Amino acid sequence: MMKEKKISSIELWRFIFTIAIAIGHLNAIIWSKEDVNLLFNNYRFLAFFMFLSGYFLMSHYQKNKDKGEASTAAWKYTKKKISALYPALFGGVLFAFVIRNIINETKINELFGVFMNSIFEFLGISQLSINANLWNSPLWYISALFIVGYILYYIVSKNEDFFKVFALIFIVIVYGGLNLYSGIDDTAVAILGIPSTVLRLMAGMCVGMLLYYAVEYFRKKKFTENITMTFSVLHIALAMLIIYIWIHGANWSNSVYDLILLVFTFILLVNKDYIAGLYNDSEALNLLGRLSLYYYVCHIGFIYLLSFLYPEMGYIPSLVFNVLFSSCWAFIMLYFDDYVITPVFRAKRGEKTVKKIAKKVTK
Repeated sequence: MMKEKKISSIELWRFIFTIAIAIGHLNAIIWSKEDVNLLFNNYRFLAFFMFLSGYFLMSHYQKNKDKGEASTAAWKYTKKKISALYPALFGGVLFAFVIRNIINETKINELFGVFMNSIFEFLGISQLSINANLWNSPLWYISALFIVGYILYYIVSKNEDFFKVFALIFIVIVYGGLNLYSGIDDTAVAILGIPSTVLRLMAGMCVGMLLYYAVEYFRKKKFTENITMTFSVLHIALAMLIIYIWIHGANWSNSVYDLILLVFTFILLVNKDYIAGLYNDSEALNLLGRLSLYYYVCHIGFIYLLSFLYPEMGYIPSLVFNVLFSSCWAFIMLYFDDYVITPVFRAKRGEKTVKKIAKKVTK
């Protein structure tokens, strides 16, 4: 099966939204109680990644449907996701674990016990742990992605028509009935027996999976100049609006943010407007998209480390240094994954990497 070509505009915004979420965490963890004028004080952009996760899951299913039993297909997909994401997740958990235990002055004889209490997080299944004390809390998303990805892939593989009905009902329940994005109470969680984060991700991915059908319809449709121009104007307008609300904030409900992100994600995925044409096939932007994963997994460590080492550092310097150090460490993690993890643990990709290096050397 041919690997799906990257959409460079998606990769650019993957990186931008990762930075937005990371700065939001810096503001919330360190600066929320300080009397400072926060920049970039809006970070409700996680739905973008949920929609993308659902879309690419459905895209993978459509290319591989009718290839074996539903459980086997779901496991193959999940195994692929684990192979791609777990090394970064493990590195992020380990980095945060080391940094925060140094800050906490954890004694050597206590370290093993602390590690064992964190074993679910290190294994990438923190969402299966009850009341887990996470060292790198944003990585709940990747943990939940493994679980939810398997469940949704199984359902759609079992019966695609049933999935469409299930997805619509589930979306209405989560977005409407439970109003999960404003916070679900403990009673509801206890009754459902499912962590709210898992429900939240599943609803977002269901939206992304249904979005696949709309995207494919418009990709096959021949665009007139007027339609192309309309999509281009929407692309620019929504991009400007998103940057504005990221910097200045807005008192809107989460459903409004999600709707804006859904339309924007749809335009980026269709990838047929004049603005998208400027981005296409950009190796630099594709690299930023890849870098965003490693930035995401390591940024929490630097938030705690820099605030510990330089407690008197002002807001703007702390923002700059967090972005700078997280970016540098993300590059290190990315290339470690490419040239150590991939060749050793991912045989097929490793062979390609070795051949690529050999070509460069012989030239």
